[in-house]
Amino acid sequence: MEDKKVRSELESYIDFYMNLLPDMLKQHEGKWTVFAGKEPLGFWNSLGEAAEAAYKAYGNVPMLIREISQEYIKYSKYGKPIIIPAKYLEDLEDKLN
Repeated sequence: MEDKKVRSELESYIDFYMNLLPDMLKQHEGKWTVFAGKEPLGFWNSLGEAAEAAYKAYGNVPMLIREISQEYIKYSKYGKPIIIPAKYLEDLEDKLN
């Protein structure tokens, strides 16, 4: 049961990230961010800096640390959205059609 709760939390953090991605790209593309709720904790230049800040702020809890990049898109043609690198979308669409 705990695994389902953690997975659900992480899925919600991914949704928050994806919903805010267009705005974050305008000012923070290439930086790293942390979600352990509906809003980003902040923005850092490296994964290490983001992870350190996340641990200091939240401790050892489920969280999403992700680079702010156009490489991530939402693809929901067949139900629940999944996150894939944009460069693979064309191949995926060819296989699904």
